[in-house]
Parts: sequence; C-alpha cells; structure tokens
Amino acid sequence: MGVESGDTKEFKLKPMKCELNFLSKSDGSAILSQGDTVALVSVNGPLDIKMQSQSIEKSTIEVLFCTKGGKPSVPDRYKESIIKQTCETAILGSLYPRSGITITIQELEDYGGLVTCALNCACLALLNSGLAMRHVFAAVCCAVDELGGLVLEPEQPLAAAARARLHFVFEGRNRTLVSAFSEGSYSEVAYEEALEKCRAASEVVFTFYRDVVRKYSNVI
Repeated sequence: MGVESGDTKEFKLKPMKCELNFLSKSDGSAILSQGDTVALVSVNGPLDIKMQSQSIEKSTIEVLFCTKGGKPSVPDRYKESIIKQTCETAILGSLYPRSGITITIQELEDYGGLVTCALNCACLALLNSGLAMRHVFAAVCCAVDELGGLVLEPEQPLAAAARARLHFVFEGRNRTLVSAFSEGSYSEVAYEEALEKCRAASEVVFTFYRDVVRKYSNVI
C-alpha cells in the first residue's frame, strides 16, 4: 500500500511517497521517497542479544546505515550516530530491558536530503513495528545559499554549492527541537530563521505521517 503526500507547495518541500510493510521478514519496515531521494528502513526487535551488550535499564539500539556502494565510510558512521541518537530519544526503551532493537537503513537513491529522508523513513518504520514511542519525529533540511537566502530541502546541486546546510528534527506533540546538526558557516540570525522555517514546514511531514498511518490502519 503506497501513500503520496498532498500539497507541499507552501513550503516547497519535495513530494513524498511511502509504503509500509515493504519487507515481509522484519517487525516493521517502510520505503520513503522525498523527491528523487529514496530510503528503505527495517526495524527488528525487541531481540535477544549477548549478555555483554545488555542493559538492565533499557533496550540496546543498533543502527546500521548501508550505502549503494556497500562500503561504509566515515560520513556513513556519522549518519548512523545522528539517526541512533534521534531514535533513542523517541523509543521508550525502558519497556524493553535486556533486549536489542536493530534499525537498518538502506540508501536506494541520493539526490540530496538523504539524512532527512532516512530519519523520516526510520520514524515511519518504527510506527509500523509497533514499538512504544515517547513521540514521533520529523526531519527537515534547509540550505543557506551564497546570497544568504534559505532554501528548504534543496536539490543536490544547490545543496553542494550552498554556504551551509542545517538539519533539524522536531517531535510531533509540541514541535520541540529534538536534535540539530549542520555543515558550513552561517550567522546566528540565519540559524534562527532556518529553525523557525523548518519548524513550520515540519507540520507538512507530520500531516503526511497521519495520512500514511490512517490509510494503513484502515487496511488492517
């Protein structure tokens, strides 16, 4: 079952398409495209893990990021770290002590905005898995061009030429900032403007989540 996003012209976001339960042998999965960028995420857990990896207080979360090339790199480990920290804040891990949760992200196409696409796809896969969550989350990217203008979810050529790229992740209840990371140089004013612009644009992503889950729930 696939779901497409509605009107995103107000914030000039890339059109989104999603299908849940894409993989049959995982506890939860989702494939998401944002424009031409596509990510596939599977979630498995709670799982039995080795005693030395267990935590008596919460689940142990492992994130694996797989590129099209197959060979992991330092930027891939950076993406894993970002996604892991974001997912750890969202998953109610205290309900699954001494167990493991594995989140596997597969890059299918990268035409800009791969990290935000992977984060949003991870959230949808977690929802599909049925794991208890403190909150859902949505990621939005904003680029600062050479003239100081802000562009939401830039395409690859613009993102590569941008002075800076800022990524923000918001939780679904109060749109509170969960995590943020950036590349390049920018002013404090540009950061604050980008933050508020991305916060407003995240509403489009959360609306898309609701549409996906509503249609999926009607099916089951």
